[in-house]
Amino acid sequence: MNKKKIFKWFTMSVGVLTLAVLLLGNVSSVFSTEKVKHLDVEDTIKASAIKTFDIDTNKVKPHFSSELNEKSTSLPEDIKSKAIRTFLKLTDEGGFKIGDYIPIYFIGENEVSIAIKHSDGTISLHKFDISKEKPIKTDHIVKEAKK
Repeated sequence: MNKKKIFKWFTMSVGVLTLAVLLLGNVSSVFSTEKVKHLDVEDTIKASAIKTFDIDTNKVKPHFSSELNEKSTSLPEDIKSKAIRTFLKLTDEGGFKIGDYIPIYFIGENEVSIAIKHSDGTISLHKFDISKEKPIKTDHIVKEAKK
């Protein structure tokens, strides 16, 4: 009888330990600090925006949403926060709606342009001046997306 209790206790302990290891392993991979690559959809939208609006990538550099949330990127923190504020302003104004694809940011010296592909096949470019404390919308263009 004593051996049965020990075997049962041992089996349950191994099972619980295995579940704990699996759970902790999955949690640690969720919170890992590895750089997450951008999605293929983002690459497609970026290329489409550059073609559709004839964006000069020598003057403005394309950035993905994930880059604005990372700590170690080539973008200074103040530029990242201004770019995020422009997106929040755009959302408040109704420029980004449910069903729209991931926005792509084109960041220049004192401007942020946000390209958004819409579910109806159009793509819009919202330009903002970020030289002041609050972003100021300077232009809004909507065109059929080029592939």
